[in-house]
Amino acid sequence: MTERTITLAQRRTALLAHCAVQRAQLAQTVNQIEARLESVDRGINAVRRYAAQPLLVVGSIALLVVVGPKRLFQWASRGLVLFTTGRRVMRLLR
Repeated sequence: MTERTITLAQRRTALLAHCAVQRAQLAQTVNQIEARLESVDRGINAVRRYAAQPLLVVGSIALLVVVGPKRLFQWASRGLVLFTTGRRVMRLLR
C-alpha cells in the first residue's frame, strides 16, 4: 500500500471512532430529553382524558364556584398528603 492509502485508512479509522463517540453522546442527550418530556406527555394525556369528559370539567368548575378556591386548595392539599401517605404505607406493607 502506498503512504497515501495508509494515511487515508488511518483517517477513516479515526473518523469512525469519532462517529461512534458522537452517536453515544447523542443517545445520552436524547435519553435525557425523553426523560424530561415524559412529564409533559403525562400532563398532555391527562388534559386529553379530562377534556374528553365534559361533565367532569363542568362539575369541577361548579365545585370551584360553590366551595371557593381557597377551601378547594386546602382540600386538595389534604387529599394529596393522605394519598402520598397511603402509598408509602402500602409500600411498607408489601
